[in-house]
Amino acid sequence: MPLPEAASAQTLERSSQTLARAIDVLEALADGPLDMKALQDRVGLTRSTVHRLARLLVERRMLILEGRRYGLGPRLLSLRQRASERRSVATVALPIIDELAAETHEAVNLGVRDGDEVTYVAQAPSRRRIAVRHRVGDRNLVAATALGRALLMDADLETWARYFPGEARGHEANGCIFHDDDGGDRIRCIASPIRDAAGVIVAALSLSSIPQYMDEARMVALAPRVRLKAEQISVELGYARRA
Repeated sequence: MPLPEAASAQTLERSSQTLARAIDVLEALADGPLDMKALQDRVGLTRSTVHRLARLLVERRMLILEGRRYGLGPRLLSLRQRASERRSVATVALPIIDELAAETHEAVNLGVRDGDEVTYVAQAPSRRRIAVRHRVGDRNLVAATALGRALLMDADLETWARYFPGEARGHEANGCIFHDDDGGDRIRCIASPIRDAAGVIVAALSLSSIPQYMDEARMVALAPRVRLKAEQISVELGYARRA
């Protein structure tokens, strides 16, 4: 009888092998749909193995079956598109957020919405002795951030109330959201949305500091600069501001 450690290693090895084979199936379909025989020949596995993997991937919407041919599914294509959008927004935004951080000495973050969370996809550090710090890949709740409020600036009233119950809907006339975190760190943020060529909010930019460096008057003074940088990124993404 195998020891528990050996059994665990064997289970992990089988799982890794299954994952590798599933990836092989997906890569085999990168150039276009294939029927079962062609897919089997392409990956070099038995028909039963390919059928089992393909059925699982269809269930997860990674593949679709049209007639007798398998092709890449909507879930996989959606993930690829979202990854591409995030990379392109971050690539365009990075020099601009670096400029804003250098001009203000405060931390600047770029975030995108992922369900109920904000994911940080680009960041420029503060020059302050006491700094607000986030790392690329960090996540935070939409409801807990200025970024989340900016990302939902176009949301309907029902959605806004669900994320921010009891909080008045609206935004500053200068196109920015102000948020003062009442937690122990008392983080103050100014955020502004970033739009794509279709005018849809795809990301948001925030400037973050603490009251010691950013009182209410300075927040008001910096807001136009934050909005301007967000608009600059939007223009780079193809957005044309409407009158």
